[in-house]
Amino acid sequence: MRFLAFLVLATIGVNVADADVLKTEAEIRPFADSVMARVGAGDLTAAFALMKPYTIVPSSEFDATALNSKAQRELVGSRFGAAAGYEFVDQAKVGQSLLRLTYIEKTQRHALPWMFYFYRSPEGWVLNSFFWNDNMPSLFGGAK
Repeated sequence: MRFLAFLVLATIGVNVADADVLKTEAEIRPFADSVMARVGAGDLTAAFALMKPYTIVPSSEFDATALNSKAQRELVGSRFGAAAGYEFVDQAKVGQSLLRLTYIEKTQRHALPWMFYFYRSPEGWVLNSFFWNDNMPSLFGGAK
């Protein structure tokens, strides 16, 4: 059974200027590390609270996605065990404006991939989309 939480944050009619931005590329990894530290501690509420200001999606959509993600993670938790930390896996950049960070959320019996996509807007870097799933084989050259 595959679980997937996905959020595409580039929505029509929402201005990047409404989101907080990370001013430099150097701020992205520490930001994502802080999100994953909370994920790895089993505190998705805090992880989503950290991400929310840097997204360009309306608050109600983001909150619905956060609730759905937490519910899915609880289902996964009964199968794979509680969160037991995180690990940085990879960084990839496309051109000068797109950056992907890949992590794993460690659980007692499985690794859950988390991917964050950042876009460099004229104002700074925003969290454009992210997803997590239970498809560990995707980290070994499968679809991302």
